Amino acid sequence: MTTGNLAEPPQRSGIPAAYLGLVVIWSTTPLAMVVSLRDLDAVWALALRMLIAAVLAHGVLHLAGLRLALGADALRRYAIGALSMYGAMLFTYLGARQLPSGMIAIIFGFSPLLVGLLSWVAFRSVRFAPLQWLGLGMAVLGLAMIFLQGEKLSAIHTPSVLLLLAGVFCYAVSALWLKQLPQALPPLMQTTGALWLSALAALLTVPLLAGPAPSHWPGLASALALVYSAAIGSIVAMLCYFYLLQRIEVGTMALSTLITPVFALLLGMLFNHERFRPEILWGMGMILLGLAAYYERELRRALLPFVGKGRRLVAVRVPE
Repeated sequence: MTTGNLAEPPQRSGIPAAYLGLVVIWSTTPLAMVVSLRDLDAVWALALRMLIAAVLAHGVLHLAGLRLALGADALRRYAIGALSMYGAMLFTYLGARQLPSGMIAIIFGFSPLLVGLLSWVAFRSVRFAPLQWLGLGMAVLGLAMIFLQGEKLSAIHTPSVLLLLAGVFCYAVSALWLKQLPQALPPLMQTTGALWLSALAALLTVPLLAGPAPSHWPGLASALALVYSAAIGSIVAMLCYFYLLQRIEVGTMALSTLITPVFALLLGMLFNHERFRPEILWGMGMILLGLAAYYERELRRALLPFVGKGRRLVAVRVPE
C-alpha cells in the first residue's frame, strides 16, 4: 500500500505553521509595543528594539552563510527599507504612547489600501474595481468616524492617530518604492541591512527627540515585550512573511490583514484592559469592512477551495 498521498509535500508542509505564526506575531506585536513603553521613553524603546533586532538578524545572516552586501545599489535598498522600519516605527512609537494596541493594529491594517492607492496615483499601475473603490471609501469613512469621536472621547488621542497614519504612509511609500526596483536582494539580507541603518538612525534621533536616559532597568514585562518586539516582531515575522509570499496565493495572505486586527483587539481587551466606546468600535468595524470589500476578489479565490471541499463532502454524505 502506498502512502505518498497521505503526507504533504515537504515544500508545503510548513505553510500552516508559518501562517499561524505570522497571524499570532502580527496580532501580538502592537500589544508588545504598548507594554514596552510602560517603563521606557518611546524613542529609547525604538532605538533599543532596532539595535537588538539588527544584532540578532546579523547573527542569523551569518548562520545562513550570507554576507551583507555593501555596494551602492544595496545601500540604496537598505535606505528605502529603513523608511518602512525606522520611519514607520518612529511615528508609530510616538503615537503608541497614547493609543491602545487594538487601534494600532486597525490603523496599520489600512496600509495595503494605501499602497494600492499610491500605486494608482503615482504609476497608474493598479486599476480599481468598483468594489475596491467602495472598500477604500468605507475605510476612509471609518477613519473619519474615529477622528470625529476622538476629540470627544479621552480613549482616543487624535494627534496620536495622525502620527500613526504618518507611519503607515512611510511604510506604504517604502513598499511601493522597493517594488519598482529590479533584482531584489535576498529577504534576510535586505532586512538585516535595513535594520542596521534603522538602528543608526534611531540612535542619532535619541539626542533630538528622546527624553532622559533610563535611570533604571525596565520592569520584567516591559523588558520581555521589548525583546519580543525585536526578535519575534522584527525577524521571525519577516521570515514567515517571505516564506509564505513565495508559496501561497495573494488572497490567502490578504486574509491575515482581516484576521490580525480582530485578534489584536481581543488581546488588548483581555491582557491590557483596553476598552472602546461604541462610537470608536463602529469606526474600526467600518475599516475592517472596507478591507474585506477591497480584497473581495482575492478572498473569494482563497476561500473557493474550502467551499468546494465542503460541497463535495455534503454531496457524498449518505443519509442514514
